[in-house]
Amino acid sequence: MLEIGWNLLFTVINLVILFIAMKIFLFKPVRKIIAKRQEEADSLRNEAEAMKAEAKKTKAEYEKALAKTKDEREDILTTARHMADEEAEKILADAREEAKEIREAAEDEGERRKERIIAEAGKEIADMVAGATAKAMGDTDDAALYDAFLDKVEGKA
Repeated sequence: MLEIGWNLLFTVINLVILFIAMKIFLFKPVRKIIAKRQEEADSLRNEAEAMKAEAKKTKAEYEKALAKTKDEREDILTTARHMADEEAEKILADAREEAKEIREAAEDEGERRKERIIAEAGKEIADMVAGATAKAMGDTDDAALYDAFLDKVEGKA
């Protein structure tokens, strides 16, 4: 049994030495590598969170700018519509004024034509009456008859 005891003792000592050697040469470097990788992972996670926060901030700014652009577009469209309505009203008012002037000019021209036609008709009637009277009476003063007829016609017109 003694031999087993010494073997057992040497085996235990070998195991202790092996454990210490593994602890120094294997476990410490592995723990350092794991710690280093954990730090890198934490660093990457923090960087990703910072980028995510920056992306959210940028998105919020973009949405705000987009809303502002929409508001500006609506303002511009409203202003353009208002200006177009004003311009249309101005054009319509000018057209109405021009139409009124044309109508008045046409009425004046019609009145002048009417008066000219009446005057020409009066002359023709006077000439016909003078001719008929001259034939009926013989040679009389045509000018006196003509003036008398014109006075009657002008008094009625």
